[in-house]
Amino acid sequence: MGWVRPVDAAAGVLDDVPTEMWPRLAARWLAAGFDSEPLRQLAGLQPRSSRADSRAVLDLMPVALRSIGFDPSPADAAFVARCRAALEVVQRDLDATGYGEYQMRPTPPGGWPVSVHAALPDGSYWSGAWPMTRDMDDAAMLFNAAAGVSGTIEEVREIQWPVCAAHGDIPLPSPLYGEELVEIIGEVVQWWCPRAEHVLASVGQLTASIARTP
Repeated sequence: MGWVRPVDAAAGVLDDVPTEMWPRLAARWLAAGFDSEPLRQLAGLQPRSSRADSRAVLDLMPVALRSIGFDPSPADAAFVARCRAALEVVQRDLDATGYGEYQMRPTPPGGWPVSVHAALPDGSYWSGAWPMTRDMDDAAMLFNAAAGVSGTIEEVREIQWPVCAAHGDIPLPSPLYGEELVEIIGEVVQWWCPRAEHVLASVGQLTASIARTP
């Protein structure tokens, strides 16, 4: 593990450092002269020992950084805002096709937001869906937002969405997953009909005549 300064960690560089290495990084910061009780607590954790310790690492890191004068909140807020903006584009399609009850939102980051998922109004989401991460460009983030929304609705509510209005009755050879309904074509994120293999519409431009309504 290379040296990561606290100022760089607060800016989001830690997303590229495995969480099991964070206690060791905290110990390096202590050795470099930074000191606080939360930083000592973080340095003493053993995240490989249990899921609870891994969660504690994610929760303690922003507290430890603030305790030594480095606030990660601006970077976190900007990241979550990008995720929310991508979900709002997908929400236009949900609203237009009769699924507006599913007001999707980013999962509450809670600790260090290494990744953000699309969550249903009650906070439930599919952890196996396509997370949005800080290093994604806008197209990749929108792709994962669309795939995450589709996958979460499928896994949590058992509803396939979107379904092509023209070809929705054609049987599929295997179960669908969220990313199979989305394509990036020429840097444009598109909804895809896997039954007849054609573009439905750009994400954010679905209509009830293109995709089935409930």
